[in-house]
Amino acid sequence: MPVLQSRVVRARTVMMAWALLASAGVAQRAGAQELNPEVQRILSTAKLDKAKVGVSVIDVSSGRTMVSIAGNTPLVPASNMKILTAGAAAWALGPDFIFTTTLAMDGDKLIVTGSGDPSLVDPEMLTEAQPRRTVADVISLLGSSVQRGGVQAVSEIVVDDRVFDREYVHPSWPTDQLNRWYCAQVSGVNFHCNVLAVYTRPGSDGPGGAPTYTLQPAMPWISVENRARTVKEQKNSVWLTRPADRNAFTLFGEVGMPVQQPVEVTLHEPAMVFGQVLASSIVGTGVTVGGSTEREGALRAVRLAGAEEKFTTATPLAIIKTPIGDVLRRCNADSQNLYAEALFKRVGHQVTKEPGSFANAAAVMRMMISERLGPEAAAGTTIADGSGMSRLNQVAPSTLTKWMAALLNDSKTRDAFLASMPKPGEGTLRSRFDERKTRPFRSDIRGKSGAINGVRCLSGVVTSADGRTRYAYSVMVNDVQGDEIRAAMDFHENVVRALDRHLSGRSSDRRPERESAQGG
Repeated sequence: MPVLQSRVVRARTVMMAWALLASAGVAQRAGAQELNPEVQRILSTAKLDKAKVGVSVIDVSSGRTMVSIAGNTPLVPASNMKILTAGAAAWALGPDFIFTTTLAMDGDKLIVTGSGDPSLVDPEMLTEAQPRRTVADVISLLGSSVQRGGVQAVSEIVVDDRVFDREYVHPSWPTDQLNRWYCAQVSGVNFHCNVLAVYTRPGSDGPGGAPTYTLQPAMPWISVENRARTVKEQKNSVWLTRPADRNAFTLFGEVGMPVQQPVEVTLHEPAMVFGQVLASSIVGTGVTVGGSTEREGALRAVRLAGAEEKFTTATPLAIIKTPIGDVLRRCNADSQNLYAEALFKRVGHQVTKEPGSFANAAAVMRMMISERLGPEAAAGTTIADGSGMSRLNQVAPSTLTKWMAALLNDSKTRDAFLASMPKPGEGTLRSRFDERKTRPFRSDIRGKSGAINGVRCLSGVVTSADGRTRYAYSVMVNDVQGDEIRAAMDFHENVVRALDRHLSGRSSDRRPERESAQGG
C-alpha cells in the first residue's frame, strides 16, 4: 500500500504541475491577446498616418510573440543597427576580449600595432579612467615610454593599422556630412575618436577681428585657415571644413564668447595622425626620430606599414588595453558610430582572418544571423555598415527582438549586452522618458535609440521588477517628417510604458501617456 499511495501522490503532483503549466499558457496567450490590441490602440492615436511603422515584442524566455505590427517588414534601423553589431562582437570576440595598441622596437624602428581599438585617447573615456588623465597626459606618457625603454634614437615610426583595410568611410555615407564627428574615418589605429577638437575665443582686436583658437590634440603643424570673425553679441556659430583627402582645415563663423564645448571635425588617415603626434612627443623627450631632434624632421619619419611588411623581432615598450565591455557600452549607451564600426570591422577580421572591412564584416554578420535566427531572418536583412549611418541597412523589428533574446539567453553575452544598453536618463536616453510627467517605471527599462533623417527607432529590453520576465521590444518608424518626428518618439515611449504596465500588473492604468520626446 505505501508504494501504491506514493504513486497516487506522484500522479496528483504531476496533474497539478500540468494544470499550472496549462494556466501559465493561458496567461501567456491572454498577455499576447491583451498587449497587441493595446499597442494597436496607441498607434491609432499616434498621428503617424504617413509613416511606416513596425513593432515587435517577444517574451525572451519562451520566444513567444507578444506584439507584432508589421513585425517582419524590413525597415531602415538607423542606430538600432548597433544592436546587431554589438551582439555580433560579443559572440565573435567573447566577453574577455581586450583591444590592444602596442608600441614596440623592431631594431631601430618604432612599430605601433593597432587592433582596431576605437577608444585610444578618447577624451570621454579618459574622464572615467583612474587615475583621471587628460589627452595631453596620455600623449606625454606614450612619448616618454620610448625614452624609459632606453631608446636613444628611432630611425622611423611605422604605424601598423592592417587589422582593418583602408576604406575609411562607407561609400553610402552622406558625402556632405563626412566632416562631422559621427562620420569619422574607421582605422586599424584610431586616435582621439578620429576628430580634431577646436576651442575658440573672441579675438583681442574686438568685433570684426579674427577669433583665437586652440586645438586638441595640440598639433601646431596642422593647417587651419581662420575665416571666422569676432562679434559683439554673446553667441557662437562656428564650424570647420576640410578637403576629403588631407588634414587642412578652414574655420568659419562668428565667435562672441569662449566656447564650453569644442567644434569637432573629422581627421584624415587617423593612424598617420597618431604616428605624427607620437613622433612630436618622443622628440620632446630628447630621443632622436628620423635622425632629427626637431619636430619637423620627426614628422617626416612617420609612415603606414606596407601591405606585405612583417615585424618579427619587436620588443614591447608600452601596451594600451581596453576591455570589450567598455567599447560595447560606448557603442550602445552613447551611440558612438566609430565604436560601432570598429567592432563591426573587428568581427570581420576575427572570423575571416583578413583585414576587417565593411564587406567581410557584413558577410560575417549575415552568416551569424542565419545561424542564430534562421535563413529567413538573414534573407530579410540588408547590412551595409555597423553603425546605421547608411540608409542601405534594412532590418525587421522581429529580427532585432529575436537577436536580443538570443543574446539574453546566452550566459556568455547576457551581462555585457545588458550593461551596454542605457536606462532612461543615461546616454542617448538622457532626455527620454520624463518620469516627472507620468508614473515612475516599476520595471527595468533599457533602450537603444536610432535617428537619421526620416527615421526614428527605439529597441531594447524591459525586465519585470522581480526579474522573472523579460520582453525584447523594437519600435521602428520610417518616413517621418515635421511633427511626425515628435509623434514617433512619443509612440516609442508609450509602447514601452504599456510593456511596463503589463509586466507590473497595471494594464488598466490609463493615465495620460504623452511623454517628452527630446533627444535621439
